[in-house]
Amino acid sequence: MAAILQGGNRDTVTTDIGGAIGKFELTNFTEDYSFDCNTATLGVTSDVLGTLIRELIQRGIINGTVA
Repeated sequence: MAAILQGGNRDTVTTDIGGAIGKFELTNFTEDYSFDCNTATLGVTSDVLGTLIRELIQRGIINGTVA
């Protein structure tokens, strides 16, 4: 069984070696909360991943933009 990680201090600033802040950018975004692991295609996987990234941006967990 996998450990459940919760709580603790959250590091919300990610920088590269040069000090630039990392930022996700979503384009051609289609919201999708459904994912069938047995029959998923790249398009569905990308939409679900894009939805997750958007949710994390909206909650302030990661930096990014949605276009």
